[in-house]
Amino acid sequence: MVPNVGSTDRLVRYILAVVFFLIAFFGSSGIWAWVFGLLGVIMVVTATLNFCPIWAVFKVNTRGKAT
Repeated sequence: MVPNVGSTDRLVRYILAVVFFLIAFFGSSGIWAWVFGLLGVIMVVTATLNFCPIWAVFKVNTRGKAT
């Protein structure tokens, strides 16, 4: 698993995770609360692991140049 998520990408993922969690806990109910909660978990996991499977499939690397 090669890291393919840059620092800006990680920051955006963490911010989105917070937004999704807030929507899940305060802005929705029922199945939508679960959907937004799951999206928040996915954002935190991919940001923490520095790896996004979708970016890997499309061969996108937001880390910049490899040295």
